[in-house]
Amino acid sequence: MTAGAGAEAQPLSLDLWQWRLDGRDACDLSADEQARAARFVFDRDRARYIAGRAALRRILGRYLGRAPRDIRFRYGAFGRPLVAGLSFNLSHTGDLAALVVAPVADLPLGIDIETVRPIEMAVAEAHFAAPEMATLRALPDAGQQAAFYRCWTRKEAYLKAIGTGLSTDLSSFCVTLAPGDPPRLLSCAGDEPGRWTLLDLATPEGIAGALAIRNCGRPIRLRLRGAP
Repeated sequence: MTAGAGAEAQPLSLDLWQWRLDGRDACDLSADEQARAARFVFDRDRARYIAGRAALRRILGRYLGRAPRDIRFRYGAFGRPLVAGLSFNLSHTGDLAALVVAPVADLPLGIDIETVRPIEMAVAEAHFAAPEMATLRALPDAGQQAAFYRCWTRKEAYLKAIGTGLSTDLSSFCVTLAPGDPPRLLSCAGDEPGRWTLLDLATPEGIAGALAIRNCGRPIRLRLRGAP
């Protein structure tokens, strides 16, 4: 899959990994990760956390040529894990995890996956920009759920890419959400929307997902990878 423009620019390669959060042990986790795992109240949540972090370490180790336990994370101002030489972002919902990796440093990119559930219009009103709400309300009832999740995952992916998460007001920028409209950032504060690419993900039934990349018009080659 290739997106973006610029005939002379070399494509920016991104790898997309997806896996189920089961069947991992904590041997590859750092001491602080093991301590965090121990604080989970429910066994299911603990097991999913361990499976997510263990697979993350194993995948990043392949790119860096290191053993999973030797990966050393630093953390951004909002708690995002970072490693030298790679850009990556992890999302999970239920027992599914998705990870995007680029073999370059300091590339703003974000991924979000969400389990599709019935929506309440009040949630959209509280978080969506006015143009987004107008588009959502204009759709037939049968199309509003899918449009809501297109909007939500695109917005979350963008917030994760800029590194602020939900500390930034979701209504302070605007994305497309109508069926048939290509995923696109329409407006944002302090940047040019055209520098960004949004992509919807092919996900299992009942899951919605999106990517956001500040590629500045550089073509994107998205490679789908198997389970780690």
